[in-house]
Amino acid sequence: MLYLNAELKNFFSDSDPYEILKDLNGTVYRQVQTRKTFRFEHNGKSYFAKVHTGVGWIEIFKNFIQLKKPVLGARDEWIALNFLKQIPVSTMNVVAYGEKGWNPAKLKSFVITEELKQTISLEDYCLNWLDAKPSLSIRRALIREVANFASAIHAHGVCHRDLYLCHFLLHKDGDYFPKLSLIDLHRALLRKKLPKRWIIKDIAGLYYSAMGIGLSKRDLLRFIRQYTILNEGLTYRANRRFWKIVESKADSMHKKLGPAR
Repeated sequence: MLYLNAELKNFFSDSDPYEILKDLNGTVYRQVQTRKTFRFEHNGKSYFAKVHTGVGWIEIFKNFIQLKKPVLGARDEWIALNFLKQIPVSTMNVVAYGEKGWNPAKLKSFVITEELKQTISLEDYCLNWLDAKPSLSIRRALIREVANFASAIHAHGVCHRDLYLCHFLLHKDGDYFPKLSLIDLHRALLRKKLPKRWIIKDIAGLYYSAMGIGLSKRDLLRFIRQYTILNEGLTYRANRRFWKIVESKADSMHKKLGPAR
């Protein structure tokens, strides 16, 4: 399968896009054995490419043993990004996607998105909140918007699986404040109805990533109230056990991994 928008069709021409991406010069943001994420420019525009080269059978079997769905390539992110656009939830704009091969362990794939310019991750934006507290209106606005994002994806059956503050981008030049976009969905899961264990994983991860920014108990309750607008069954009063599990899981992550940053 191969999808290229008009501009990148001209860029790749009749060449093998996998070979071009392999040799393309760009700023590498993350590189592991089976995946590379980098930024490149073309015709005055900047893009992010995520290239997968096959996870291998060992990784696939390890995930199956752990009862996890293995991430074989860029397909999950391609599907999730397109689905989020339909909800709609603000995210990256896909301009190219490709997948080739029949062997799941050696599957090659890539996804290319336009760069979201003039943004800062919420992790960086909130980094100094303990020393320099933001105004009450800013804090409340961000809590409301993050809760709206989490509520929307879960109500529509999407589990991000890496729902941390660093994967929310705050637009500095937005028409309103706060304008956010959700990124890095290569491990996303889509279900008709999302099991609670996946919702717990996402919310606990989000809470863990926000533990060091000085949120009060009132802030947390404000998040819960806003989140339950689309997930009414998870109101704090009706489902205290759910939120206690979220808190316990986040505490466990903190003990095991240390501070989120």
